[in-house]
Amino acid sequence: MIATCKKLVTDIQRDKDLDTKLPEYAELLGRQYNCYATVKGSMNYYTMKEVCDEQDDKNTDVCKYFALLTGLLDRHLVKREAVDEDSMEAIAQLRSNVEYKMHILTAYTDAYEIYEYVLNRVEAAVRDEVAPVDAKGLSEKMFAYVFAENDTVVINSKLQLLMAQLPVRMTKNKFYDIVNSTLNIYEEGETTSVDEFVDMLRSAVLLKKPKGFETEYPFLYHVYTDLAEADYAALTLPEFEDLTKRLNQAATIINNEVSAYMLLQEVINDVYTILLTIDAAYEKNKEDVPGYAAALRIIEACVKAETIDQLPDEVMDEFFTIEGVQERVYESIVILEAVLDEIRVGKAEQIESLTLTEAFDRLDKVSKLLSTSLFIDLDKVSGKTETADHAYITAKKEALVKELGDLFSSVKRPVYRSMMCKLLAAMPIFMNTQQEIRDYFDYVIENCKDDSELMACNKLISEMIEE
Repeated sequence: MIATCKKLVTDIQRDKDLDTKLPEYAELLGRQYNCYATVKGSMNYYTMKEVCDEQDDKNTDVCKYFALLTGLLDRHLVKREAVDEDSMEAIAQLRSNVEYKMHILTAYTDAYEIYEYVLNRVEAAVRDEVAPVDAKGLSEKMFAYVFAENDTVVINSKLQLLMAQLPVRMTKNKFYDIVNSTLNIYEEGETTSVDEFVDMLRSAVLLKKPKGFETEYPFLYHVYTDLAEADYAALTLPEFEDLTKRLNQAATIINNEVSAYMLLQEVINDVYTILLTIDAAYEKNKEDVPGYAAALRIIEACVKAETIDQLPDEVMDEFFTIEGVQERVYESIVILEAVLDEIRVGKAEQIESLTLTEAFDRLDKVSKLLSTSLFIDLDKVSGKTETADHAYITAKKEALVKELGDLFSSVKRPVYRSMMCKLLAAMPIFMNTQQEIRDYFDYVIENCKDDSELMACNKLISEMIEE
């Protein structure tokens, strides 16, 4: 199969017999995609069924979405009904529903990180356990940690980890200067890159709350409002322990929900791929690939069984049959997919004349569905956008700084310092030399006069270094 794929790609690149080779390419890549998604999907679907089986409440959105997914598999993979527009709309809506939930959960994660930072830094004071910290020793330890390896990527990664924990000891104007300088980097780049970066910063400090933030998870929202309204300068020990306990409960809910939705989205992407490719690939894959037929049997058994415990014993043997199939098929996909964009653009006229435009658009969508980005925008068209000129960057800077200024004015100092810290960790490192980095470490540690905060920094950073 590898040799066949390579020869086919070479023939197309040499414009050899395109009337035959282009349909052959579309058919072959579609079959490989279908086989890969079916085999991978059989394992993911089985695991997702286990997750739903273990949930006490079967009326959760996760279980409801999984039931809808099961219905689609029953219709089109088990009963082999032709895939229709209603089913394609249904799978697209399922994918959209999961993305909606994940946006909300991500926002809560960002929110809780802000207040966890604050709680960590008042803990020693609230517990009356403040002790001195060797500021110079901490600074030296951080510097040694960052430059333990002579690798720029590793160094920048370590710096960003430290920036997320270091005290913030700079004026708001100095912080805004860093924001402005960072955005200047994007001048003459693409406007979409600027927009995505600004949106990321806005989301990190909840300037941009997603729809459903206040309503989808009442407990999470109540915890958020309590954290936002707390007076951290006058926090009592019982109040601190209650907030910490509820924050930990909320974090557990988020972790469980995110894990379930991540797996569910992977299954959705697999089923989406199957629906896009099965009608043209099913018979030949079933005939030619032993592992494909085994994957079909696993999915069919899981669809028909009420619970995992009710699966026939022989189903587990099928997993041995599909072992290695996914990896072998992926080798073919890598070869064929590497030239997909090149063929779609370079051979567009021939593709249209052969009425293959829809087939190649479908392959492009599948390539996104099977990418490492579970939540990739399927409708986003790649290509260069408008250039972000000086005026565009200036407008973005002014709008963002104003929004941040209003936000910081609406919260107390410990909270806006936490927000500043979060944003600094999300931006490119603004220091350029080892000396600047050393000086920054020395400055923020030596100028942190809050022993409770310094104790938290020392504890968290030491744990990070020792990992």
